[in-house]
Formats: sequence, C-alpha cells, structure tokens
Amino acid sequence: MAEIVRRRTPFNGQRSATAPATCAQRHMWNLIQRQLPDAAFYDVSHGVDLPPHTAVGDVLTVLSELVGRYESLRTAFGPGPDGTLTQRVLCSGSFETEIATTGPGEDPRDVLRAWRRRMRHTAFDLTTAPLFRAVVVVADGTPVLAAYRVSHLAADLMSLRHLAAELTRLLAARTAGRPAPPPAAFRQPVEQAWYERSPRGQALLARSRAYWRDQLAAAPATMFPSLTPGATGDAAPERYSAVMDSRAASLALPVLAGRWRVSTSAALLAVVALLLGRRAGLTVCTLRLLAANRFTPELRGAVANLHQEVPVTIDLTGGSVPGIARRAFAACTTAYANGLYDPDHAEELLRAAERDRGTGISLSCCFNDIRATHETRGDGGPEAAHAVRAAMADTVVARHAFAEGEDFFLVVDDEEPGWLRLVLNADTRAFPPPEVHTFLHDVERLLVELVEDAPQQTRMAGRSG
Repeated sequence: MAEIVRRRTPFNGQRSATAPATCAQRHMWNLIQRQLPDAAFYDVSHGVDLPPHTAVGDVLTVLSELVGRYESLRTAFGPGPDGTLTQRVLCSGSFETEIATTGPGEDPRDVLRAWRRRMRHTAFDLTTAPLFRAVVVVADGTPVLAAYRVSHLAADLMSLRHLAAELTRLLAARTAGRPAPPPAAFRQPVEQAWYERSPRGQALLARSRAYWRDQLAAAPATMFPSLTPGATGDAAPERYSAVMDSRAASLALPVLAGRWRVSTSAALLAVVALLLGRRAGLTVCTLRLLAANRFTPELRGAVANLHQEVPVTIDLTGGSVPGIARRAFAACTTAYANGLYDPDHAEELLRAAERDRGTGISLSCCFNDIRATHETRGDGGPEAAHAVRAAMADTVVARHAFAEGEDFFLVVDDEEPGWLRLVLNADTRAFPPPEVHTFLHDVERLLVELVEDAPQQTRMAGRSG
C-alpha cells in the first residue's frame, strides 16, 4: 500500500479581488445546490504523466505557479451584501498536496485511482479558497504521475486540459533550467463578470433570452413519457450507466459527416435524437448541449468554468437522416451561439412556459461531446462499409460507474485512438438497465446501416426505431 504524506503547498497571485459571479458560475452553483448533500458531485479531476528526471519539489513549484496564475483556482463563493452570488479571489494561501509513494509491486495508476475515489467523497468548502488540491505519485524514488482536483465552479473540461498542457510546459522549462513560459493571453473570471454587465454582454444575454423563449415554445414536455415533469416522490430516482467502446462507430462517423457535409458531432446527435424521438413517438427531440462559451480569443486559453447547458430542438420530420443531420448541424450552431445566458432568466422563462402550458417541462436530456478531434472524410465506398460492419465484432458494452443527475446523459469521448466511447447514464424509470445497453447498440447499428445503405438513407429513418 502506498505511503501518503500530506503537506500544504503555498501559492501567491497578483491580486485579491471581489466581483459578482459570472453566469456560468451561477449556473454551476445552482446545480451544486440541487445535488446537496453530495457537495463533491460536481468536483472534477485530471491526471498528467510526468516527464523523466522530474523532482517532487519541481512538481510542487509548478502546481503553485498554476494556482498563482489562474484566479479561478483560488476563488471562493458565497452570497454578497445584496444576497447575490459573489466570487472572492484570494491573493495568497496554500492548498493540500498528497505525496503518495508506491509500495513494492504497486501500480502508480492504482494509487491515483484510489486517490480519486477518496476525493469523490471529500467535498470542498465552497466559501473557502482555494478550490484546488493535488497528488503526486512517486515510484522508485521518482514522481511519475500528478493529478489535481477542483470544484467545477473553478474549472471546466477545457480548463483541465489547459492546466495539463501548462503543467507539462512549465515542468519542461524548469528541468531544463529555462525561464517559465508565460501563459497565453486570457480573461480572468472577475473580468468576465464585468464583461457580462457591459453593453456588449447585456446584448448577448438579451439575445440568448429570446433563444430560450423560442426553444421552450418548441420543446416537448418531456422526452420520456413514463416520467411526469415536475413530479416528486419520496425516494430518489435510481440511475444506471453503461459504456460502449466501438471501433465501428469511430469509423462510421467521419464517413457520414463527410457525406452529409456536417460535423461528426451533428451526425451522431442526429442519430441519437432520431432514436430518442422514435422511442417517445415524437417528431422533435430536445436535448441540452454543453456550450464551451470560448467564443473570443481571450477566453480560449482561460482557466475557469465557462460552460453552460443550452437546449436545442431538432426537427425529426421528413424521413431523411441526412436532412435531419443538416438540421441538427444548423440548430447546434445557433444553440452554441446562445450558450452564454443568465441562468435566473432561463429559470423564469421555464416557469412561465409551464404556466402557459399548464404542465411541467423537463429538459433533463443531455448530449455532451467531449472529443478533442472531429475528423471527417470522404464517402469511402464499399470498402468503408465492409470495414465498418466488420469492426462491430470488437464492440464492448458494459456497466459503468459514471454518475449524473439527469434523466438521460450521454457523453461522447475518443480518448483511445481509433475508438468511440459512448457513456450513457439514465433514470431507470425511463430507461431500465437492459434498455440502456440496447440504446447504445442501436446507435452503433444505425450508424453502420447508414454507411452501408447510402442510396436508401431517406428510408432509414422509418425503420430505425
């Protein structure tokens, strides 16, 4: 068993500051409050392989530098004098770091997995900064892995990837004796909050409010007729997750995207929406997409929580899968353009729409494509169809530990080159466990059929349910 030493690692930033919370921070704060008492539910972590010839002291120094550079990592949250959520940036302080030394024959990645399991039940106090902690795994006297865990209030997935790249660059410079490279130009969350209150920011929020009003008018009350929107019960709903690793889907998506002239994400979303719509007997499908909201150069390199979940309604009529994919592509483009919104305004619009309809409206259906690459390619011809069909023999579907709080939450990843990973978490009242597995297989099956049957794709929608 690994020997663990805990220590406090100091940090120093450029300033302390207080500002209103950003729209994305308020959005995440609301999600966390709904998940209580499980305060750690929305904490996120990321691991990094360390380069050779690295010392523990070097890793700690670089982690300290990261916390000093990025104010979101040393920000606390709580109500301000007027009761609205406020962000408070700490100039200096310290964070907890574990130094975990592996025992004889112990795999460093097992040590890291054990740390992550413990952190899953070790919540941050959101009113106290920093919302950041780290671990360094040492094997044979050399640090080989590092990982950090942050509150989702402080960082989104893109931020975790930025931090990993920055950590690697800083370590390489330090071990080579070079000066630390400066970060790319970026906007800190305090400045983002003031931007959202500027005339330009207010215009964007007004546009997104109109978008939400239109989406709520078009959305069905629920994608799952077996669930009553707004109904509450004594027992918390049970959820079940499964994962599908598919080479066939990875091969099929670029072919279909190139053939239909859409993104691979839109091609996959069209198939998922079509299957959900057929299952519910609906001619439209509404899902929430996770918008990165990095629409300006100064936000692309930011470390902060910027993402928000924005609804998109896809028209499933017409019978042509390529047509549905092109409508999905256009709808997603519009949705992402309206990904920055005031969560309080969105909630007000939802309640108003429910009052007008006289029924609850559930938007608890999410599609989250977190792939780093989105390749497209040409038609491929019969050879591509044969390869896609043959690859189905390698598909694996199994239970997974992924947990979410939605009725339906599908995550798309490509961490393993040449494979597409789909992880589906669902409320068992809407999707009994066997049907979660079936749905994943149906996604793959339809993708393969569409590659094989290009001339007849206008008829595929009718037999894909």
